[in-house]
Amino acid sequence: MIHKISFKNFFSFKEEVSINFLVDGNAPDTDSYSTDKLGNKISKIMTVVGANASGKTSLLRSVEFLKWFVTDSFSDLAPEEKIINHENFDQFIFCKDHNPSNFDLTFGLSDEVYRYKLELLPERVLNEILEVKGKTNRWNLIFSRKYNNESNSYENDFSKLDLPSDFNKLVRVNSSVLSAAKQINNPDAVKITEYFSKIQTSFDNIDASNGNCFRALFDVSKFYYENPVILKKVEKMLCRFDLGISKLSIEEYEPTDSKKIYVPNAYHKVANSDIEKPLIMHNESGGTRNLFILLKDIFTALETGNTVIFDELDNNLHPLMVPEIVSLFNSKKHNPNNAQLFFSTHNVQILSELDKQQIIITEKEGNTSQAWRLDDIEGVRVDENYYAKYLAGAYGGIPRF
Repeated sequence: MIHKISFKNFFSFKEEVSINFLVDGNAPDTDSYSTDKLGNKISKIMTVVGANASGKTSLLRSVEFLKWFVTDSFSDLAPEEKIINHENFDQFIFCKDHNPSNFDLTFGLSDEVYRYKLELLPERVLNEILEVKGKTNRWNLIFSRKYNNESNSYENDFSKLDLPSDFNKLVRVNSSVLSAAKQINNPDAVKITEYFSKIQTSFDNIDASNGNCFRALFDVSKFYYENPVILKKVEKMLCRFDLGISKLSIEEYEPTDSKKIYVPNAYHKVANSDIEKPLIMHNESGGTRNLFILLKDIFTALETGNTVIFDELDNNLHPLMVPEIVSLFNSKKHNPNNAQLFFSTHNVQILSELDKQQIIITEKEGNTSQAWRLDDIEGVRVDENYYAKYLAGAYGGIPRF
């Protein structure tokens, strides 16, 4: 589970912002939280609200960028390619002062807590550190590398990793140590990169006419075809939302001289009859198609206990569907492995369903984004109507017309 993410000089965020999933004893004692073996109480839910262009997407992309950088920067980037060329990273976009960007992610894995710290410019990594702590509650270094401007070289400490003596020649200035060490199947690197790779992220703004939606339907249908247990859960959820659907099926086709395709069908009952007729999912409403797609990541996370991140979870969905999705993560029955849901939304009614420790507000002043957790505001009570007070402007993060 993610414990905390901090970053600065990233897209519209110039100064450091921290998103903390850890809570203290003031948080309610409910199934919305999980306590690990080290005694950390961690929220399973975190939502981000704010005006358009306030920084919600950039905030979520901080995790997406670290996922890519840790796992795939070595394989995706050419030796001389700038890191900034990757679509999930840019420095503060309104003032390119060439100061470094910083990231700091703490996460739990296998009864231990890891902390990954990264400082970089578009041209190179300046500082990269991975630490771990267990029951002793003391940080122990796994590796570090720091760029020395005077010598134009790195000062490395890879002694805790079982790496070949010439590893220094393998790792590049524009890639992570972990993504490079993964190439040679280093056990520690494989373990950490697998954790990051299992974080599910979705940043496609899919709508009824977007070609991404139709491509995603085929991709998701292939996944459902290969994972019938998850398909059954998705079917049950779609039927429960009263979309007129009675069942789902995925048909496999293999056109001549082409790879297999997987076509989803939703069955509907004929009026005044028990007869069911199939309707290809491409002809369903935009909201139904979007729900069909996003439920794949939702139920995969619930089954595996991973973190899933959605930008605009409510896109094309009825407002009452969002609380239903959130409730899955608050349920021990549906979420026995403590999966996390981290999402942004314009459906601020969801604030009535959450605790103040689970709400992040973003706001932009002078083209610079800021973010804070609702309980960081002094005087916010647990019995407040967060939805009504947010709309009234009491917490900030409201559009100003």
